[in-house]
Amino acid sequence: MVNNKRVFRSALVIFLFALLWNGVVHLVLLRDADAILDTIGRPSNERSLVLSLVVTALIAILFVWSYARTVKYGTVREGVKHGLFFGILAGVLVDLNQYILYPIPALLALEWFVFGLIEFCLYGVIVGKFYPVDDKK
Repeated sequence: MVNNKRVFRSALVIFLFALLWNGVVHLVLLRDADAILDTIGRPSNERSLVLSLVVTALIAILFVWSYARTVKYGTVREGVKHGLFFGILAGVLVDLNQYILYPIPALLALEWFVFGLIEFCLYGVIVGKFYPVDDKK
């Protein structure tokens, strides 16, 4: 049985981590590489910060909810495995599709994929710590 209080508490921690992680990755580490998006993407003044935050929150909730529904023991190891699955799924759905659709360098898509995979595995560590499922029957 999913404990909604723990889902939202864990999702909040992941949400805050995601903001920090993506800030460091995209505004610092990949800043120069991501600059190519300025020529093909929506102008920054037309991007919705609110919608971006909502999407991040929904991903965090979905990640924790699916973890709570699928893991057996609620360990960090299971969390990392869950994060690996989510990271590969997101990488295929987002990064590979971005590479197919837009004229971005393959290296940039690969960097997005690797950082995303690491990010979701770290979500797994977080959820393994913040959402124990010891009472799961």
